[in-house]
Amino acid sequence: MSTIKKLKEEITKLKADVQRHKQNTYIHETHHLQVYDGEVHIGFGSYPDDERWLVWNVESLLKDLPFLISQTVKENKKMQQMYLDSIIETGDEIKKEL
Repeated sequence: MSTIKKLKEEITKLKADVQRHKQNTYIHETHHLQVYDGEVHIGFGSYPDDERWLVWNVESLLKDLPFLISQTVKENKKMQQMYLDSIIETGDEIKKEL
C-alpha cells in the first residue's frame, strides 16, 4: 500500500474520531440545578455565551443514583488522598531545605 493511501486512510480515521469526540460533553461545574415536570435540569457552560443544559428524567436518574453516589465518593476519596499526599510531600521538601 502506498504511503499516500495510508495517509488518506489515517486522515479518514482521524476525522471519524473527531466527529465521535464532538458527541461528548465535559461538565466542569454547573450554574443551575432545577426540576420541572419529572426532569432534572442541570445548567452548565459559560453564561450567557455558551449556556447549555443537561436534562435528565428523574425516574432514570433515581435508578442510577446508587452507582453515581458510590463512584463519586470513591473518586473524591482518591482526589482527597492525592491532595493530602501532595501537602505532605511539600512539607517534607520544606523540612529538607531548612
